[in-house]
Amino acid sequence: MCKRAKHGFSCVLLSALALMGVAPAQAADDYPNRPVKIIVPYPAGGTADLMARNFCEFLGRELGQSIVVENKPGAAGQLGTSLAAQAAPDGYTLGQSNAGTFEVSPHLYKSLPYNLKKDFEQIAVMGRMGVVFGVSAESPYKTLDDLIKDAKKHPGKLSFATPGVGSSNHLSGTLLASTAGFEWMHVPFKGMAEFLPAVLGGQVTALVDQYPSMMKQLEAGKIRGIAVSTAERIPSSPNVPTFKESGFPNLVFYSWFGLMVPKGVPAPVVDKLTNASRKVIGNPDYRAKVAALGAEPTDIMRGDMVKMIDNGSQVWKKVIEDNKITVDK
Repeated sequence: MCKRAKHGFSCVLLSALALMGVAPAQAADDYPNRPVKIIVPYPAGGTADLMARNFCEFLGRELGQSIVVENKPGAAGQLGTSLAAQAAPDGYTLGQSNAGTFEVSPHLYKSLPYNLKKDFEQIAVMGRMGVVFGVSAESPYKTLDDLIKDAKKHPGKLSFATPGVGSSNHLSGTLLASTAGFEWMHVPFKGMAEFLPAVLGGQVTALVDQYPSMMKQLEAGKIRGIAVSTAERIPSSPNVPTFKESGFPNLVFYSWFGLMVPKGVPAPVVDKLTNASRKVIGNPDYRAKVAALGAEPTDIMRGDMVKMIDNGSQVWKKVIEDNKITVDK
């Protein structure tokens, strides 16, 4: 027992420390006891949004609480990501990480309103997807080799459309050109709805976009896929060859979307989210939903996810620096 006068302060301090040690465990046992939200830094209806809603539907079941999706688009994903960084670190506000924000943006912008390494803790990859290079079904280019040969004969004449300067799709088109040794012109648009007519009409040679965005056009036969960046052919579009098959074994890369939390969430809560995410990823129903979106489920989590981001970041950093790609900021 503690004496009131001499040891009163010590008793209070010891009691406080004991409570601090118990609090995280109690928080994990009780977590979550109310609805959780996830901030998606892109508009509703897009691939990022659909991936988050699918994942959180299953994650909510595992946690026993509903998870509300809040779309906060703006500033190339920086607005929503910033809000996630500023959220209370209690596990009730989750964030969606992605290749563009974590691997590309650090090398495009002079400053970001958050520190990608210090302000977040990565939990799990919801799914990843390849980048497809496509041409109009009426195009004379039947293969990637056809396009590259003509591009070398006519430097700068051929062009490729993407959703914008500095997007991972823009960098993908630039990476192919630098790897294969040819030049072509980048034509930025706001999205598929704008650049598809330009490609189908012959104003732009090719389009570069994530497979989920192009899947319907490939299935309808409007677009001919001449290469995809995945390690293996995509089951739902088996006629689209990989870069590896086309003579570029090192061109294997993915866009991805993941689950993260602001730094400071108690370790037991992070562990609970991790274990629940692992169950989601292993669920056959979830994997089928991811595949239906044109993406591929993966068991990349926590430390392995951080390594994946670091590796991707170095690839895109080199592309950006070598080609002097800049954005207005």
